[in-house]
Amino acid sequence: MLYLYDSITIVSRFQEEFWKVMGTDYVPDAEKQGLRLVGMFMVGIHYNENLALWEVDDWAAFDRIQEFHDKDPLAKVWEREAVDYRTDWVGKVLEPAPFSPTLAQIKDGDYKSTIYLHTLAQVLPGKVDEYVNAIGTELVPMAQNWGMKLVGCYQAVAGTAGGGEVINIWTAGNIHSDWVKIREASLNDPANKRWEVTAGQWRPKVVYRFLYGLVPYSPLRTPFLQDEAASEEVRTVAMPEVGWGKE
Repeated sequence: MLYLYDSITIVSRFQEEFWKVMGTDYVPDAEKQGLRLVGMFMVGIHYNENLALWEVDDWAAFDRIQEFHDKDPLAKVWEREAVDYRTDWVGKVLEPAPFSPTLAQIKDGDYKSTIYLHTLAQVLPGKVDEYVNAIGTELVPMAQNWGMKLVGCYQAVAGTAGGGEVINIWTAGNIHSDWVKIREASLNDPANKRWEVTAGQWRPKVVYRFLYGLVPYSPLRTPFLQDEAASEEVRTVAMPEVGWGKE
C-alpha cells in the first residue's frame, strides 16, 4: 500500500461547502480509480488548512490516477470547481510502516475520534527504519495505555517532503478533557520519559498538531457522525492548539 497526503488551504467561509462538493463531485470518481479516502480533516489551529489522506494499492495505481487527473473530463470538471474553494494544494507520497493499519482495518476497527493527534518528526539520515521500528515495538503499546490508538505511521518518500519525514496519526479523544487525561497519563509515565530520551537520538525535531474529524463521509471521523451519508451541518468551532511536553 501507498498513501497520498494532501495539504489543502481552503477559503475559510467555504470550508463546509468544499467538504460537501468534494464528497459528491470528486470522492466517488476518485475511488473508482483506486484512490480511497482514509481521512479528511480540519487542521487546528490553522482552520482554513485541511488534510486529506488517501490509500492506493501501489505505484502502478498512482500512474493510473495521474492519467485520470490529466485526461478524464470528470477530473477536469472537479479541478475547475475546486478553484473556487481552495487556494493551495500540495501533496506527499507516504509508505506505511508494517504495523500501520490499512483502510480495511480502520473500517473494521474502532478508530473513530473527534480529535486526532498528528506528529511530524524529522529523523536523522540513516535512522528512519530504526525509529519506525521503535514506534511499533515501544510507543504503540505505551500510547494504548494512555488511551490512544495508532491510525497510521508513514515515511514520506516523494512529493513536497523533506528527507527523513515520519508522520504518525493517533486517536486523541472526543473532547479536549479527553486529551488532557491522555497527556497527563503520558507525562506521568516513566516509560514515556525513557522513550523521549531514546527517540531524541533519532529525531531532533517533532511537531504536534490536532486534526479534527468533522467530515461525515470520512472513514476517520467523530463517532457523533455515525452515518457516512449524514446530511446534517458540521459546525466548526475554534479549538486550542495541541500541547505536549513537560510543563
